[in-house]
Amino acid sequence: MGRKTVLTTLGPRFVEAIAYLAIMGLGLGAYLTEVDGVSYVAFIAPGIAASAVMFGAILETSYNAFVRIHVRRVFEAAVTTPLSVGDVVVGEYMWGATRGTIYGIVFLIVMAPFGLIVSWWALLCPVVFVMGGLMFAVLGMTYTSFTSNIEHFNIFWTGVMTPMFLFGGIFFPFTALPGWAQVIGWCLPLSHVVAAIREMVMGDVGWITLGHLAVITGFTALLFYVPVRRLSGTLLA
Repeated sequence: MGRKTVLTTLGPRFVEAIAYLAIMGLGLGAYLTEVDGVSYVAFIAPGIAASAVMFGAILETSYNAFVRIHVRRVFEAAVTTPLSVGDVVVGEYMWGATRGTIYGIVFLIVMAPFGLIVSWWALLCPVVFVMGGLMFAVLGMTYTSFTSNIEHFNIFWTGVMTPMFLFGGIFFPFTALPGWAQVIGWCLPLSHVVAAIREMVMGDVGWITLGHLAVITGFTALLFYVPVRRLSGTLLA
């Protein structure tokens, strides 16, 4: 990756992170002073970091992967070499997870000067970023493997990504919601990444944190081979 590519890719992430924290801290933070015993900006910051991982990974394995598959025909060229469809798909997973992890680390770096990291457990956040990035990369690739028209990604981003961002535990805790709404909230993959990152940043790590990581691993394993099977049927037909 060239220096110019790094600057154009990561530069906006730093600006975005600072803008989120400043706007939320000075705006909503002026009205919602505390949530669960911490300042509102401290509550949402780990969630925004988790969402950065999600958007970074899924962007790479949705729109960008679609272009590589159907427009540039990179996948067709790759499978004419000794690489298998599985090798190429896993490569997409790895790059999506890498991009998501970088975005999360950028946000974590920005959080530090704001005093929003209070525990040394935060040093393990990149591990969760990798796990979450891989999960979201698999999720994005799964949808892409079923899509033949790039316009269909509007449905995915509007109907899946936006609701998950808004209802994934970033902006408010689930404890104040009705029981049925809490169940729906914890069924969202993002919720577990948000919770794990928040617990590490706040130093509230325990068995529940391991439970969140287990759920993330389960989501990843559940969908891992779906794109491989789907694209094998498409590319090798």
